[in-house]
Amino acid sequence: GKMMLGYEANDFHEAIEDAMKRNKNKIIVDLSNVQFISSWGIGILMYGYTTTTNLGGDFKLAAVSEKIIEMLIKTKLDNIFDKYASVEDALKS
Repeated sequence: GKMMLGYEANDFHEAIEDAMKRNKNKIIVDLSNVQFISSWGIGILMYGYTTTTNLGGDFKLAAVSEKIIEMLIKTKLDNIFDKYASVEDALKS
């Protein structure tokens, strides 16, 4: 959706865990339609990152808007995530 507020946390957690159980350990989160992210949304991304990397996988963000990048900078998390201009760029990496 346009906002990542945290309500979707359970679905996101389940999707990450399911992917990792099926040896799909390269996770790309497409944020092209997300225009706003709350602290809960940042927490969801952190969960995905830590879960994936702790299990030996890769976690990447694609199509991150300037507003989301600003939020990541404010929370000092901008250097944690691998960010790509598009899903295609993330897939190539």
